[in-house]
Amino acid sequence: MVNSRRGRPASAGLARQSLIDAARRHLEAGDLAEVSSRALADEAGVSHTLVNYHFGSRDGLVAAVIGAWVAPHDVVALARDESGRIDLRRLAQGILAAWEDPRIGPRLREAAGSYAAGDRASDTVGAYIDSAVIKPLIEEFGLARGRRLLTVIVGFLFGRYVLRIAPLAALNRDEAAAHLMSLLR
Repeated sequence: MVNSRRGRPASAGLARQSLIDAARRHLEAGDLAEVSSRALADEAGVSHTLVNYHFGSRDGLVAAVIGAWVAPHDVVALARDESGRIDLRRLAQGILAAWEDPRIGPRLREAAGSYAAGDRASDTVGAYIDSAVIKPLIEEFGLARGRRLLTVIVGFLFGRYVLRIAPLAALNRDEAAAHLMSLLR
């Protein structure tokens, strides 16, 4: 069924939220990667052109949904200093703040476990992580150092929060921040 409504909706905020809600349902079901922007718009009851209007593209909608669900792009954005460069201390603090937040942490652990297991949402989550985290780190620090930073961050996060390896999981937040910072230098 094609939605015949044209132009800007009477309530742009409702259309935007309806698109996000539809995409979130598919992300949670694990089939977002297979659902077209037209299908999402139809489900939301809005014109498919509103995907581009509100998000720039289907990928922008996916990033908005995953970002609201997980928020790694916020950690990278907040890690930037006044000159726009990524400050590693801010990055370490932001990572810990997100993963230890009682509202966000469980979703991050769930997303990491799903991604590692290769479930149906893993392609979508992987594409988002690539654009929101991996690319900014490699652009900022170069390929070689970016890879080292990613190895440290992913290893630390999986060891402490997903696998709960005792020596990492036992660290208090200040100790964890100091440990992560020492590895990022």
